Amino acid sequence: GKPGDLSKILGGGEMDEVILGTLQVPHHQISDWILECEQHLVQFRLVPDLFEILASRVHLDFVSGVPLLGLGEFPLDRPINRVMKRAVDVTGSLMGLMLSSPAIVLAAALVRLESPGSFFYVQERCGRDGTPFQMFKLRTMRTDAEEKTGPVWTKENDPRRTRLGGILRKFNLDETPQFWNVLIGEMSLVGPRPERPFFVEQFKEEIRHYMPRHTFKPGMTGWAQVNGLRGNTPLDERVRYDLYYFENWSIWFDIRIMIATLINFKNAY
Repeated sequence: GKPGDLSKILGGGEMDEVILGTLQVPHHQISDWILECEQHLVQFRLVPDLFEILASRVHLDFVSGVPLLGLGEFPLDRPINRVMKRAVDVTGSLMGLMLSSPAIVLAAALVRLESPGSFFYVQERCGRDGTPFQMFKLRTMRTDAEEKTGPVWTKENDPRRTRLGGILRKFNLDETPQFWNVLIGEMSLVGPRPERPFFVEQFKEEIRHYMPRHTFKPGMTGWAQVNGLRGNTPLDERVRYDLYYFENWSIWFDIRIMIATLINFKNAY
């Protein structure tokens, strides 16, 4: 039956247990269902929301003897972990700039030959705590790509891409100038991919737990990206992977993600 039929179904005496599979209902409705189950000696249980599980850093504090529930720390809340991550970022970005410089120069020249305009594409993105910064990429689209549409996400076989742009995107080469963003401290080698302020304002109203992904620096690559969650893929899934990354961060996890980035090109378009 339907949720409104619960009382009638319980009255039939054939129910042993009621399981609520979603929390996307008003709290007062859940309370009413619990009471109805109690009245019929039927056990009531619920499945916690997946996002709530991932964000369940709950701990108990006492203030003047009063117990208070709050959120525990992410590993990167600890200063020593941030220092270690920054050391890896500085070392990795310097090495990345030295190794990728010849490829960047060559790609920049080819971009300029194929399509008039700047070979670099500078775009405002949201960084740590939502602070905007200018992110660098090699240009992979026409200069008028969003002139008629406004801000839109890239899609597979996007007609706005240049021929060279498609190749650069496929192998993540368009992202190499972001080693500079990492070196100056605006980004990290690994973290949630930064989004444009236009989309952040939209998503924070639509996607639960979207804003906590801005607690730390965004990354050139991330746990969501190496699992194929980029481009035109479900945003709630990306957020789930970003939260998992924060919950389980370690230097070795970062190294694992960086290695995976070199061999994983799924949905790179």
